Amino acid sequence: MTHSAGPPTSGRRRPDLRHWLRPQSSRSVVLGMCMSVGGLAGGVRSAMDGKGIWTILGIFGVDIPGVAIGVGYFVNQADR
Repeated sequence: MTHSAGPPTSGRRRPDLRHWLRPQSSRSVVLGMCMSVGGLAGGVRSAMDGKGIWTILGIFGVDIPGVAIGVGYFVNQADR
């Protein structure tokens, strides 16, 4: 199988999934930190207020993507 040297085929090419998993802007680490702190504080607050377990877990669930975004940023910077 040979590859042609030239421009890519016409049509819109879909971005690779790894592009979305590697945040490159410092804004993304700020977003991740805000999500992490907000999810943690909101979960503790809802637990102190006596909300239902699903509400508490849902608010704590905001924390998980926030941590993933923050860690993804630093891993991407280490790879550079």
